Amino acid sequence: MHKNSLRAEIRARRSLYWDSRGRGEEQGERDALTAHFREALDAFGVTPSSSHPLAAFYPMEKEPDISGILACFDPVLLPVLAREDGTLLCEPRWALHSRGDELTRPNPRFPAQSRAPIREAQALEAASVVLIAGLSVDEAGTRLGQGGGWYDRALLYKGVSAPVIACVFDWEYRGKELLPHEDHDIPVDGVITPSHFIKLGIK
Repeated sequence: MHKNSLRAEIRARRSLYWDSRGRGEEQGERDALTAHFREALDAFGVTPSSSHPLAAFYPMEKEPDISGILACFDPVLLPVLAREDGTLLCEPRWALHSRGDELTRPNPRFPAQSRAPIREAQALEAASVVLIAGLSVDEAGTRLGQGGGWYDRALLYKGVSAPVIACVFDWEYRGKELLPHEDHDIPVDGVITPSHFIKLGIK
């Protein structure tokens, strides 16, 4: 199936799921993702710190809610996608977000981002682990993103030893059902879902 067709199918299922779940399910999902992320840290032998922080994302509506994970680490590198006037930045940028910093959302098409000073793409080199969003992942580590290529450009700057972990819903981990793969796609090393952590054995 073509990537765009897959994206449309997954987004439609996410919308149905998002509208049907209850508040208790939301909290249970946050707690489970946090537990599975800690399992991933143990499996990869990494511990985020102030000098080697977690690089993550601020979840948008209909994405797995990793706010419980974000609450466990301080500071966190968060993507900066838009300028204050809402226009999209051409290259990946980051901000080192501390718990007391404000978040802003200058463009509703993109996630909330930190008001902390913007850092260049090379800031990712310091990250001990990179937790990224996605729509689907297979057992080879191929990740289906939203289609903008932001992470493909951003991950070129990560440290060699830093594992990349994708976060998706349970049904979005495809296992042996491989996704379309292109030369520029950077594989992930693991995946967390509300039910599982899977180490993919890329390294």
